[in-house]
Amino acid sequence: MDRDIRSGGWIKPAGFTLGEATLGVIGVGNIGRAIVRRAVAFGMRILGNDLVQAPEAFIAETGLKMVSKQDLLAQADFVTLNCDLTPQSHHIVGQPELAAMKNTAYLINAARGPLVHEKALVSALREGVIAGAALDVFEIEPLPEDSGLRSLDNCLLAPHNANSNPEAYKRVHENTIRNLLNHLTATASPQPRDR
Repeated sequence: MDRDIRSGGWIKPAGFTLGEATLGVIGVGNIGRAIVRRAVAFGMRILGNDLVQAPEAFIAETGLKMVSKQDLLAQADFVTLNCDLTPQSHHIVGQPELAAMKNTAYLINAARGPLVHEKALVSALREGVIAGAALDVFEIEPLPEDSGLRSLDNCLLAPHNANSNPEAYKRVHENTIRNLLNHLTATASPQPRDR
């Protein structure tokens, strides 16, 4: 709409509220649960998928429904990736997963770039397999100049910037120091004393 108005247009496309949408959360750890809590405030229907079952109290509090990845992909209007990068999660979203999504759905990745097979995503976006994507992370960073993602109007790009603020820097540094001290304390063994 912004581009349309700037070029002299006044087209009012049909939209929908978040309360009418389904959010699919792949990875329901700390960050995934924080996203679920925010989505609840907008009245979204929320589906989750994780190798580890979300706490029952959290499910009861939020109305989160844990489903298979295939069910999540087929039903979600927005799919957000919030999992760690492991050998099992590498390319957790590739051509088969994109094909399973609604053609009106959006993919959001602010977790780790290699969770998404970028060449498959470029093809899916070009061919209208999904409506769009928002990416803060990429398989190769900085994003290469020749990346097909750069030419797509239906893909929002950010330079791995989701936690770039002074408060986030401080938390990361404090957590790093805390983890280091906890590890050193846990692994320290008493040294024998000479008498």
